[in-house]
Amino acid sequence: MNTPAYDCAAAMLEALPAAMRNIRQHMRCHRVPGTSVPQFRVLGFLDRYGPATLSAVAEHIGTTLPSASRMVQSLVERQLVERHAGSPDRRTVCLEITAKGHRVLEIARKATLKQLAGQVGSLTPREIARLKEAMGLLRRVVAAGGGQREPRENLPPC
Repeated sequence: MNTPAYDCAAAMLEALPAAMRNIRQHMRCHRVPGTSVPQFRVLGFLDRYGPATLSAVAEHIGTTLPSASRMVQSLVERQLVERHAGSPDRRTVCLEITAKGHRVLEIARKATLKQLAGQVGSLTPREIARLKEAMGLLRRVVAAGGGQREPRENLPPC
């Protein structure tokens, strides 16, 4: 016999991948032309966690340092990311999203939020309240399980 926790976990495994596909699809539709999905993920990472090393960016997007470096170089050339020498180790490269990069990301986020609000709008007010409450619980469960990115102070220094 399955426990309520097991049944809930099974429901999560079924629903969350589809929800994330939906969000990614909307975000992709509203990204700047010529920006790859991994580059867009770099912008999101730098926006959320602040200045980061190239190593932290490469780890986040799941690529090698040379690949991440080429990807970031394109973002630097388009003035979406700035590259600085890190301190105290000047050999470390520190990456930071620019105001332009933040605007690009915000446009996609707002358009995605509008799409998602339209989808959620088909629910009753009571269902919307329950879903919002469930999102808070999900955030808590994921954070307790180590699923959220490390806090800024635990990332390599920039």
